[in-house]
Amino acid sequence: MTALESFIAADALNLVALFGVVFIGLPHGAMDGALAMHFGWTNRPTATVLFLLWYLGLAGVVVVLWAFAPVLTFTAFLAISIVHFGRGDSSSTVAGQTFIESLARGGVVIGGISQLHRENVNTIFQTLVGQETSLIWLFLNGVVVLAAACVVVALLFKDTASRRLFVMELGTLWLMFLVAPPLLGFALYFCFVHAVRHASSMGALMQSTVSRFSIAKTTVVFSLLTWGVGLVVLVQQTATMDMEPALLRVVFIGLAALTVPHMVMVDGVLHRSTSSTGRT
Repeated sequence: MTALESFIAADALNLVALFGVVFIGLPHGAMDGALAMHFGWTNRPTATVLFLLWYLGLAGVVVVLWAFAPVLTFTAFLAISIVHFGRGDSSSTVAGQTFIESLARGGVVIGGISQLHRENVNTIFQTLVGQETSLIWLFLNGVVVLAAACVVVALLFKDTASRRLFVMELGTLWLMFLVAPPLLGFALYFCFVHAVRHASSMGALMQSTVSRFSIAKTTVVFSLLTWGVGLVVLVQQTATMDMEPALLRVVFIGLAALTVPHMVMVDGVLHRSTSSTGRT
């Protein structure tokens, strides 16, 4: 039991964390609509429809894969989350160094939360995949080793000021993950580190191509649509299971589904376009 759990009921903390992910964290991904405008993918009604079909279709593929191969799909989701979170936090500008720092930072997030609370996290994993979790833990054990190696390498190529900040950030995250129960630790990172950094960088990037009103409007619309679909699915899930496991499954399977097209846009298309123009 963590320090926070000794003062507050674990169930209450889990619900706070899940609602935080849904209502604070997820809207940063809803900025993908504005990013599509930035790319010029919504200049015509037909182009907008095609973008939506592609986005929702890719998310739907993830849900189908989760239904048929939950362990493999969830493990793949953890892997891409390491890269996505790490790239969003990385301060390196050289391609190889950025990749190493991304693995270090993302590995500390995913590996740290998991390894510091193995028993509680395993219960969460069993709720999400409904099967044996040994493959997931084999992957996470490898993540810890890889992340530790990448942290050491990153310390070697960073200058003194960057190295100090790098150590302070990772140390603060590790301490937070140690003190907070796993879902709350993830929610704090997702909502107030990853989402804030993403929203800030996207706002700066799109300010010359998309108005603030358009960014806000599309973000609200996409958020409302996501919450609406999630609520429908949650009602269906609660017909066969309790509220907390149903909410856990809806949030994380939905998060996995939306992360894939989100990553294609942010870590694929956007990364290539900014690299080709010399921006980071």
